[in-house]
Amino acid sequence: MKEDFNDIEFKKLFKEKAHKSGENPWFTRRVLNRLPEEEPTTNVYSIEKWIYAISMFLCGICWVYLFHTDFFDVITVRSLIYILALVVGSIILTVQTVRSLIPD
Repeated sequence: MKEDFNDIEFKKLFKEKAHKSGENPWFTRRVLNRLPEEEPTTNVYSIEKWIYAISMFLCGICWVYLFHTDFFDVITVRSLIYILALVVGSIILTVQTVRSLIPD
């Protein structure tokens, strides 16, 4: 990346006017120790789990529908695509659901 005269002057100006840190090496540790605990974002996680639960339920309904209808009597290219899409979708959904349930 090519720097022009303005970029160089801005860098010099920012370095000169920057706030200098104090001499106390414990300052950062003391400040970090006084920060409040991070609040867990339970709303996002609960919404995510509900979405996964609903998706798993709908996926199960699709599998039950396929097995209780005469869908497998005649195998066509369209039925193979449906089955492949449902298998891949079920695997991906199951992996993502398990990953969301494992705590970090």
